Amino acid sequence: MSIARILFYVVIACVIASPVYSQLDQSLIKEGAPKVYIDCSLCDINYIKEQIQIVNYVNDRKDSDVHILFVSQRTGASGTEYSLFFIGQNQFNGVNDTVKFATDQTDSHNGIREKTVNALKIGLVRYIGKSRVADQMTISFAVPKQQSEKPKDDWDFWFFQASLNSRINGEERSNYNWFNGSFSANRVTEDLKINLKLSSSYSENNFKYDDGSSIIEIKSVSRNQSFNGTVYFSLNDHWSWGFNAYAFRSTYSNISFSGYLAAALEYNVFPYSQSNARQLRINYRISPTYNRYFEETIFLKTNEGLVSQELSSTLSIIEPWGSTSLTLTGANYFHDMNKYEIELFGTVSWKIVKGLSFSVYGGYSKIRNQISLPRGSASLEEVLLQRRQLETGYSYWGGFGISYSFGSIYNNIVNPRFGNSGSGSTIIISN
Repeated sequence: MSIARILFYVVIACVIASPVYSQLDQSLIKEGAPKVYIDCSLCDINYIKEQIQIVNYVNDRKDSDVHILFVSQRTGASGTEYSLFFIGQNQFNGVNDTVKFATDQTDSHNGIREKTVNALKIGLVRYIGKSRVADQMTISFAVPKQQSEKPKDDWDFWFFQASLNSRINGEERSNYNWFNGSFSANRVTEDLKINLKLSSSYSENNFKYDDGSSIIEIKSVSRNQSFNGTVYFSLNDHWSWGFNAYAFRSTYSNISFSGYLAAALEYNVFPYSQSNARQLRINYRISPTYNRYFEETIFLKTNEGLVSQELSSTLSIIEPWGSTSLTLTGANYFHDMNKYEIELFGTVSWKIVKGLSFSVYGGYSKIRNQISLPRGSASLEEVLLQRRQLETGYSYWGGFGISYSFGSIYNNIVNPRFGNSGSGSTIIISN
């Protein structure tokens, strides 16, 4: 039997079976219920649909009566604060709301799902209450707990985290080992932000190459250690200032030790209270620095003291149509203004029209400040194994994605069989 005939029979079978299941699925559409679009890439949508069945879920924001946009920010205790923007459309045009909730770093996956659903229920009440399914909604309140005294934080807002990570893989003639350990201490309040982090990593590559007469063994090792400490103070809803201490050691960068203590000043054109929706931050940093090198550099230095400055600006906007972020940074050394670096990086995620979305990211850096490069040329082995930083005048990176979806606007059904990705027919045609 030919491939074309098999494909024809498969299509006919799907067409015949479709109306049978379609009649069952249509009953899941709730007449008169608000159509809701949940704009959240990390949410457990199936769980949400199981817990909140009173609304109709749709696949595109333009088909919705309520567009729910999720925006998140990290909290001082390494948790996450979520802002849910409820944007009314059609009969709810102009009826907007915002609901916030926070998760702890120690929250389980199920705990985060429950908090998400609770926040969605709170925000959806006003829309369901004005719809034809309002009589199907019930509201209850928990009994308030009696508090005998004001809650006290025994840790005074300090949060600590230690981690150890590793990754290994190998085969008969090569293997790779990577280890990383870190310890961080953070304290974040409305007026003060302290972040301290100590990190160390070790990576090793081993290769065996048979040149026909003997086995050549190659070993590549890279080590990095760093300390980063920041203390930032709030002046008002637009201005901040602070200090940054940094120490670094890297075999790849020919840095035996590099350390600086920087003073920084930042201005946000928009109030910091709006940072979960839009930011335009401009900050300036000046950094006295001391460097010591493993090998003598191309400028005949084994160690040196330097002073550098950096000016950067970041624009970040999150809207129902998508999000965008653009950062421009310039830095140079005072002793030689020709030793500088300029970097531009941007991302755009754009929901162009119904069903069509486009995302792109990219960056370019003009590099004129590689002061730590060692003298002498790199060997072929060092280049291929990336054991040594090479001289370059620029670097770039980027990518894009585009997608288009069409079909039924409804998305009420939950079917976990064979996993969330589902399983379909596979037809392989080969010569």
